[in-house]
Amino acid sequence: MDKIKVLIIEDEEIYRKILRNTLKEHGMDVHAAESGEEAWELIKQHRFPVIISDIRLSGKISGMDILKDAKELYDPSILMITAFGEIEMAVEAMRLGAFHFITKPFEVEDILKNIDRMILQQKIISDQLQPSSLEELSRNSGIVGNSRKMCNLMNIALKAARSDATVLITGESGTGKELIAKAIYLNSSRKDKEFVAINCATLSDEFLESALFGHVKGSYTGAIKDKVGLFEKADGGTLFMDEVGDISKSIQAKILRVLQEGEYIPLGSTETKKANVRIIAATNKNLLESVDNGEFREDLYYRLNVINIMMPPLRDRKSDIPLLINHFIKKFNAKLQKKVTRISPEIEDILMDYDWPGNIRELENVIERAMVLCSGNKISKKHLPGSIVPRKGDIPPITLTPGTSWKDAEKELIIKTLQLTKGNKQEAAKMLGISLRKIEYRVKEWGITSSQKTNSNCN
Repeated sequence: MDKIKVLIIEDEEIYRKILRNTLKEHGMDVHAAESGEEAWELIKQHRFPVIISDIRLSGKISGMDILKDAKELYDPSILMITAFGEIEMAVEAMRLGAFHFITKPFEVEDILKNIDRMILQQKIISDQLQPSSLEELSRNSGIVGNSRKMCNLMNIALKAARSDATVLITGESGTGKELIAKAIYLNSSRKDKEFVAINCATLSDEFLESALFGHVKGSYTGAIKDKVGLFEKADGGTLFMDEVGDISKSIQAKILRVLQEGEYIPLGSTETKKANVRIIAATNKNLLESVDNGEFREDLYYRLNVINIMMPPLRDRKSDIPLLINHFIKKFNAKLQKKVTRISPEIEDILMDYDWPGNIRELENVIERAMVLCSGNKISKKHLPGSIVPRKGDIPPITLTPGTSWKDAEKELIIKTLQLTKGNKQEAAKMLGISLRKIEYRVKEWGITSSQKTNSNCN
């Protein structure tokens, strides 16, 4: 069996030696670099399924740069190392596709545990599966998009479908997490059995436990008869647990038992039941933060996060907007008995420039509203809500919804202020009351360019 090839990127010699020697002792083929520049040359020459990189490196190429560029090149599993106090940057690394992060000083055992999980993920994603087919995955699932981000995502989803691994889908609300879950199910060996979905955030503990595991008559007030739970209903099939980050610690322990032992006990019963269920979980929360805060069990997190699929927000895949617009026009032509055939170039520009805090769900609602108001075959500006139509001489309005993360709010404020100042960072910094250095750092971190429009394809 070939040794697993690992690249260590660490500019502190003591940490680099500890990692290199430890991993060699565990039978791995270890390469090491002390700078981002040296690491990038190695990454171009070799295919490393596992990379361990410090976030901050000497030289011009940072660990975050390595993360983004390596993911574009061949999608390795990347473990980030960060100093205490840099958790915000580490969380951003997770958003960009890092497998996990650990803080210095670290325990070698934690590194080894993460490598084991990364190897498992790489095996499922890379080894035994056929090349991805966009048409195969999107068939009957309603997924629309051919941007690079969506092509990479669907490639992972299709390969995950052909395994029986647990999947954790993360991302903002409205990005289509349930669509991906259904696509995985429809392309899996369990597609002839049940697909059962539950939103864990909408039920109290008692009712959620009853819904998942069932209950016997008299187990609580109102339990007038026995009830079959979703684990039993989904036996042999797939259970999609949306908003899994909102589950209480007591129910987390029971879900963990299902994942570890394949069994559970209905509420109020003493009878143990078996469960042959594939779990696909989803959340818009950062579960690592919940683990750090003691709100989510670390062991359950790793059981759920065998394969992680991070849904990109619509603002990060704007080249898919024209495809989504056409998809929704066809959908609502049939639903509303309309004959809308097009939108004007001006309307497409407005929709492309807007940042879509509500993501695909918001775009769908905007198109449906426009088609309800439209009496002809063409959507025009008057059919769009005023909140997304910029007034003459204005920049697009800032649209923050309750629950928007501080990171996303900051990003929208900076981008819109830069639009207002026509890219003048010094003027934007003065208007926002922050330093020019911070503006420049954020622009580099987020990859903000003069044009937010892209046109990438799967080919």
